[in-house]
Amino acid sequence: MWYAILQLFILRLLVLHGVAETIKLLCTPLKLLKINTDDIKVMVSISLSMLPILKRDLYEVKEACIAKNITFNLKSIKIILAKFFLSIISRVNKIEESLIEKGYSNE
Repeated sequence: MWYAILQLFILRLLVLHGVAETIKLLCTPLKLLKINTDDIKVMVSISLSMLPILKRDLYEVKEACIAKNITFNLKSIKIILAKFFLSIISRVNKIEESLIEKGYSNE
């Protein structure tokens, strides 16, 4: 059981790394404009790794709305999306702070 979970985890990491490397290679002409393609690679990698987390959060919000018997109208959707985007922004801030603490910066 654990072996299968470990294999899936490693496979996911390899796929994410491969996609990020491919994006980096596709952006190599941007080096002529002195744009750091490693930064683009890191951004793509973080973005792709956040997708399952965002999917899980949306599912949890949906389940909470169903449990609270909330009807989906324009007003409730605005409130739900506002809270969802605020949580995304706070997560991005935490990631930014951790990258800065680890010494990764553009300068």
